[in-house]
Amino acid sequence: MNKKITQAQMMQKADQIADYYAYNEQEMFYILIDAFKQTRPELMNAEKDPTKIMEWRLKALSQIGGLTDKVIKLISKNSGYSEQAIYDLIERDGLKATKQFNKQLAKTLKKPVRGVSANSSVIIRSYAEQTMRDVNNYVNQTLLTRNYGHNSASKTYQEIINKTVLDVTLGKKTPQKALFDNIYQWRDKGMSSSLIDKAGHKWSLEGYTRMVLQSTTSRTYNDLRIQSMKDYDTVLCTMSSHPAARPACAPIQGKVVCIVPKSDPRCDDSYPNIYDYGYGTPAGTQGVNCSHLLNPYIKGVSHNYAEQFDPKQAVENMKIQQKQRYLERGVRKNKRKLQLAKRLNDSDGISKYTASVKGYQAKLRQIVNDHDFLARQYSREKIAKEK
Repeated sequence: MNKKITQAQMMQKADQIADYYAYNEQEMFYILIDAFKQTRPELMNAEKDPTKIMEWRLKALSQIGGLTDKVIKLISKNSGYSEQAIYDLIERDGLKATKQFNKQLAKTLKKPVRGVSANSSVIIRSYAEQTMRDVNNYVNQTLLTRNYGHNSASKTYQEIINKTVLDVTLGKKTPQKALFDNIYQWRDKGMSSSLIDKAGHKWSLEGYTRMVLQSTTSRTYNDLRIQSMKDYDTVLCTMSSHPAARPACAPIQGKVVCIVPKSDPRCDDSYPNIYDYGYGTPAGTQGVNCSHLLNPYIKGVSHNYAEQFDPKQAVENMKIQQKQRYLERGVRKNKRKLQLAKRLNDSDGISKYTASVKGYQAKLRQIVNDHDFLARQYSREKIAKEK
């Protein structure tokens, strides 16, 4: 018997693929640090005489070819894994989830089991192809090019060099202090993908891949369920409910909702319509990071047992939950910098980021203790390949 495919399982797989990219990004910073280690004699000369910082710059730039080759080797070695993992997640699991849900619908509605419809197949194929195309264009290709001006790792390396020279030239810091601080600063930024959004924000490699994988996986799972319900001509659903919910979901969570647009002759206007609550948009119901489930509801037969939450309180709770997510990101961010400090043999950095990790963890314990609807999620505090 096939194991049931759930949204939580698919989201976990999406996180695992994103973790792979996060791990590679950290490995690339190790490659950068190892290249900088080759310049230590010149760096120490500049410590004694800051006017020699340009000699260090030339030595550092001479490492860029070997550095780029190592990055390309790292990405090329496992590029097949990421592509296969994405297709397995969207196509294979999406197909399984659809077949399983169709059986559930057939049993609930007492109708024959339908195969996967053409519309469902289009959803699966288009999402898989779009995800792989986006990740390849905006992430993989930026790391596989030998053009030093376009390779994300090479660009990061050069930016760290230039900022270090500037800091020393202006007399702000000693050469080693400037170099270490700039490495940590660029780790916070992350290596850039080639995507710049409409607001002018340049996405990091990890941030972009995680956003794409999470949003596409969520949309795949939910859109396929909605399409299956449309295929079975059942257009009413009960929406699950949570103590914390986004503004678009809070008013209708726990309610019976209609899942077809008002232009559809099957639309039932006596129930809230998901299209009135941002369905199809990132911030709307069923949008990015929305974990609400829609389950078939048969008018006059089904019962709605979903727990009801005050919409205003649910939105306030969401703001508190977002603070928890911010603190979790702080733990991960400082753990990564702690690893870099160890690679650099930077005793000050090791002390600083060890304390920072503990500080964020203490704040997490406090916020969870203060709010009953929150739970400590240790998996969100871990970084890729953490022992």
